[in-house]
Amino acid sequence: MSESSREPVAGTLRALVALVRESEREMALRLGLNLTDYRALCALAELGPLTSGRLAEELGYTAATTTAITKRLELRGYVSRERSETDRRLVTLSASPEASQRILDLTLPLVSVLSEKLQALPADQITTVVAFLDVTQDLMRTHLQILSSEDAT
Repeated sequence: MSESSREPVAGTLRALVALVRESEREMALRLGLNLTDYRALCALAELGPLTSGRLAEELGYTAATTTAITKRLELRGYVSRERSETDRRLVTLSASPEASQRILDLTLPLVSVLSEKLQALPADQITTVVAFLDVTQDLMRTHLQILSSEDAT
């Protein structure tokens, strides 16, 4: 494959990443949140109850930043805290059912249409698309780790 035939793929990926960022901003606005708080809320809605420390790890934020975020989300009724019955020192954070539903309502229309489009493809094309997306995710994770480790130095 020549370099010129790969360029449309790279351009399409750049455009897709830009659209993801814009969609995230719009969804955050719809929930009345800044982007940082929205990402934290999405992590809690997707991953289930997490400790503040685990949420900080997931987001790559400091403990202080995560505490400030969760306080803001809690004040808006988007997050609740629950103390463990067995270890009262352990506190988990959860997205409220209403917040999780609002996120689902914002994302479900796109996810449904994408699923329909994907199911309409022949099996071999689905396999190719999934393989490409898997490789793309792995490369993006590696790139993010490199960027994060450069920040630490």
